[in-house]
Amino acid sequence: MTYPPLTEETLRRRLSINVRRARTAAGLTLKKASERAEMHWRHWQKIEAAEVNVTLQTLVRLGYALDLDPAKLLVEPPPEPKAK
Repeated sequence: MTYPPLTEETLRRRLSINVRRARTAAGLTLKKASERAEMHWRHWQKIEAAEVNVTLQTLVRLGYALDLDPAKLLVEPPPEPKAK
């Protein structure tokens, strides 16, 4: 089975979706989550908007703040459940 090549855009999109879902599931505000990760809230906001590339250090901080393995933040997110 062949997979389409991963691009920076694809990984930024995956990261943004996974970070936002994990943060909201944990009941964290953007500011509280960014405090846990020791980063400015505006940088966190840009990550959730898929506007920036992140370093490995930032990926680790995101995982720590969300209590997740950082690698899980880069997997293809499951589809959003449809509202009824």
